[in-house]
Amino acid sequence: MTYAQWREARLAEITDKVKVVAKGTVSDRPVELPGVAGEWRVTDGALTFNNTEVDGVTELPDGRTALSGGADGFYGVVVKDDKALEQSGLQGIDTYPYDPAWVFEGEFRAAQEDRHVEVEHLTAPRTTQPVKAPVDLVVTIDGREHVLTVLETMPGQRLVVFTDETNGFETPSIGRWLVLPLQEPLTKVTVDFNQATLSHHHLVPAVFTCPLSPPGNHLPIRVEAGERALMYDLKAKATTYLRHLENREWSEARAMCTADATVWHNDGKGDSGIGENIAGMEAQIEPIESMRYDITRQFEQPGEVLQQHVVNVATKDGGLFAVDAAVYFRFENGLITRIEEYASLPG
Repeated sequence: MTYAQWREARLAEITDKVKVVAKGTVSDRPVELPGVAGEWRVTDGALTFNNTEVDGVTELPDGRTALSGGADGFYGVVVKDDKALEQSGLQGIDTYPYDPAWVFEGEFRAAQEDRHVEVEHLTAPRTTQPVKAPVDLVVTIDGREHVLTVLETMPGQRLVVFTDETNGFETPSIGRWLVLPLQEPLTKVTVDFNQATLSHHHLVPAVFTCPLSPPGNHLPIRVEAGERALMYDLKAKATTYLRHLENREWSEARAMCTADATVWHNDGKGDSGIGENIAGMEAQIEPIESMRYDITRQFEQPGEVLQQHVVNVATKDGGLFAVDAAVYFRFENGLITRIEEYASLPG
């Protein structure tokens, strides 16, 4: 496979992953997946959803699709929503230019039998979990040998999570991935840093609670190869957020924000959490017949959108009024982390 073919396959992979809105495992206890109405359980060794046996692809009542598989009373479930891709505003992946100098021959080195290493995961709050680490990857760069711990986060997948001197500046602070083939110790393996990828956590942070790099997996050099950042149409994302508010799709609007996102208005009340802000809007919406955000201009720079709009409101008692506003959105990994709104009061 050429590098261009690999990049094409990689883009297809992330556009599929960004559709994932929930996932989980089902075994001996009933499970409810976040944002999915219904209960998954194992009954007589078979997977059921709301007491109906399912297998493979299941169309959910809300139009989303559940993919399931497993055996012997242990199943995995992934819920996908095709609308999530459009709502994400994902446009592609920013990468360093391909450089053959970042392709090396490495070797797998045996680790002690049944080795597990404690690895921090991107849960909220973060947790540390033991992960199987069957081999090490040995690679020599500029005459210096580096030994990196290889994780097996799922059967058959070899994964190196590493950090380097570009992290926090040109690449994510949490590091990047190298996905390697399943080979035995002492096997030679191609180590192509042009195929260093962002973790799935960048796509859907609430769903993919990926591992961070194990102790010792830091390369004290600048690895100027591979993926750098996801690219989003942030202006479209800001617009989508407002359309959710118009349509009273409170949970969908909330899902476009990080858990700790904050909101500020020029009403003298200071900051509020995103959950509190959206709940306040929901509590005050009953007298309103319709609400429309008419955007007059938008400006975007990396991670930020500034826009001007008019909120046109019609009340159920026949009232009409308009609110002029300027709103600032800050984004991280495609999610809203901060909203600041400067609005006039209706006359």
